[in-house]
Amino acid sequence: MKKGLLLVVVAVASVAMLRAQAPGPPTFDVAAIKQNKSGDNGGRLGGPPTRWTATNVPTLQFILFAYEVQGFQVEGAPDWVKNDRYDINAKSDRTFPPAAPGAPDLRRPMLRALLEDRFKLAVHRATKELPIYELVMARADKSPGPQLHLSSTDCPARIAAGNRGQAPATAPRTAEGISDCALSLFPGRIESGTQPMTQLASTLSLILQRVVVDRTGLRGTYNAILKWTPDTASPVEAGPDLPAADPNGASLFTALQEQLGLKLEPARGPVEVLVIDHIERPTED
Repeated sequence: MKKGLLLVVVAVASVAMLRAQAPGPPTFDVAAIKQNKSGDNGGRLGGPPTRWTATNVPTLQFILFAYEVQGFQVEGAPDWVKNDRYDINAKSDRTFPPAAPGAPDLRRPMLRALLEDRFKLAVHRATKELPIYELVMARADKSPGPQLHLSSTDCPARIAAGNRGQAPATAPRTAEGISDCALSLFPGRIESGTQPMTQLASTLSLILQRVVVDRTGLRGTYNAILKWTPDTASPVEAGPDLPAADPNGASLFTALQEQLGLKLEPARGPVEVLVIDHIERPTED
């Protein structure tokens, strides 16, 4: 009996030791947070290889980036989360190389850990049946429009070469003249270089504030340029560094069909939402 009890104790102790040794989520080594009271509308996220910085960014944007959700998917956020803006200067001994399309971004779990620590953020995920859009081919022959072209660029290989210090002297561009292996969003304009259709659907979700599901059947990656006239409710803020949208252009729905040969069909489907259970204003450094 004693021998059996000893084996159980040893087994429990071994499990506890393994748990204690298991690495936790990656975190920033140090982070300075201050509220930005400039009154400006524009904000910036980014930073050099070993830092992650934010200037004049609402707390809600940190949550959206960290948890990979859109604004319409967040529930329970108090008003200050949407209105109060902060500057963050976070440092790490890690580097943050550009991620290939679809690859995980190391900064997201690190920002989640920062939000949980400094903003006391607690969340849970739920699924609801909500209105969505399905992105489908608009033409009977399933052909793409004049501004949608199949790309042969190997972006993972190009990004890996850049991380080894073998990046070209000038940023590569597609035959259409846009940045390759990148997606840029401006008021009334999308420039998508060598991106999968799922990425275009995700970008349309941001603009429309409704989940867009890729049902095009298009495989591989594509170059796309889409121009339209945004309405007044567009979530993409204009700024001094962003080109102005054409005030006399087509609507987004019309532009999709005419330029990309795609269309959006209303539907209903399961949508994951992020519910904020608790959050506090951070103590400033």
